[in-house]
Amino acid sequence: MTNDSQKHIDDFDRNNQSNTFQTSELFRYLGFTRDTLRHYEAMGLIKPGHDQSNNYRQYSFDEIYKLLIIEFYKKRGFALAEINQLIDEDQLSGITENLIEKQAAIELAIKKQQQILIKLADTQAFCQSLPHHLNQFSIRNFPLYEIISSFSAISAFDEYQEKVLAHLNLADEDLLTNMIRRVTFDTTQYQETQMHLVVPATARESGKDYLDDGPCLHIVVESGRYSDATNQVIDKTRLAAYQWAAENQLQLKGCVYLHVRLILFHDNLEQAFVEAWAPIDQNNRTE
Repeated sequence: MTNDSQKHIDDFDRNNQSNTFQTSELFRYLGFTRDTLRHYEAMGLIKPGHDQSNNYRQYSFDEIYKLLIIEFYKKRGFALAEINQLIDEDQLSGITENLIEKQAAIELAIKKQQQILIKLADTQAFCQSLPHHLNQFSIRNFPLYEIISSFSAISAFDEYQEKVLAHLNLADEDLLTNMIRRVTFDTTQYQETQMHLVVPATARESGKDYLDDGPCLHIVVESGRYSDATNQVIDKTRLAAYQWAAENQLQLKGCVYLHVRLILFHDNLEQAFVEAWAPIDQNNRTE
């Protein structure tokens, strides 16, 4: 009884395998568009026959089954060129190696996308908090950053090869996120400035340099050509910081960290929003 049933099933499939289908029928039955089929054909993935009476393409069971194989590997992340090679692979070891390599590539791509999601969430959080911190002083804890290298200015591009590019993977990181400007000042003027290439750190380690973390006077200010943020505006911010600190019985250490967090454009003029962090001297509070 089992043999008769098996024979019946095989006969059913065997009869269907003799059928051929036109392009319009493949779209109606399986969803393959004309453009998709032509593209697969141009790449040599499928080789349809032709009706001698009208030259219409005719797809046999074998070619349709090959379409299903193509979709099988597409859904596992393989590009068409890769699938073309897989179709010619007749060893299990070869297929297995390709699957392992594809899995590793996709895991790496996912990791990079997850890093992008973290950056997007961070920038989105900054945008949401911007109205509360723009030109508004508050006390916040500055995160810990390790100093990877230092250079004279953001415009010192001749130093980038050694000081920046040698330490930063531009395939994953952008320059603005990883650069913080340190400016020293006193009650009368700004004094010195230096750029630092930094990475976030979780704890201090011996032999490494770090920016001063901990409580800071925090504010977000505008910069860039659109905002016309001149030195006069910067000086006003410095004077306002000293005044706010004095009113709240705080003593500043005499430096500020400037970190570009967001850039907008208005008629090709950039408007940058910069976080300013001025470390507070906790050992010398004013009374």
